[in-house]
Amino acid sequence: MKKLLSILLLTLTLFSANVDEFAQEMGFERDYKTALLKAKGQNKPLMMVLGADYCPWCRKFERKTLSSKLIKPELEKSVITLIVDKKFDIKSFPKEFQTQLTPRVFFIDPKNGKSFYETVGYVKKKVYFKNLQEMQKLYKGK
Repeated sequence: MKKLLSILLLTLTLFSANVDEFAQEMGFERDYKTALLKAKGQNKPLMMVLGADYCPWCRKFERKTLSSKLIKPELEKSVITLIVDKKFDIKSFPKEFQTQLTPRVFFIDPKNGKSFYETVGYVKKKVYFKNLQEMQKLYKGK
């Protein structure tokens, strides 16, 4: 039983480090309130990526789509990006963004804290680029 608990703790610690490492590598925020204030200050939408430690599609979305040469520069230019784990970070973001579906991305208007555009599941980079363009049109239209 002690071995099982040790392995579980190690796995959870490694995931947390993975998310933190990925966030740092990409320049993503890890705290909702900090990210929202930054988005308000820069008048950009907040893109909240909600994943889970056990979700292989989340890792694929992070590594194949968000890290791609097509998407990364667009994110840096047009949004403030936050990445959270639905289980480990559950108390750090509003309840209305809690979901069973991962990966899930909420685009949040920093003026009112409401989601105005969402994507669900793994999305390939070319499709996600189109999603970002749609989101930008919606945000500029507000």
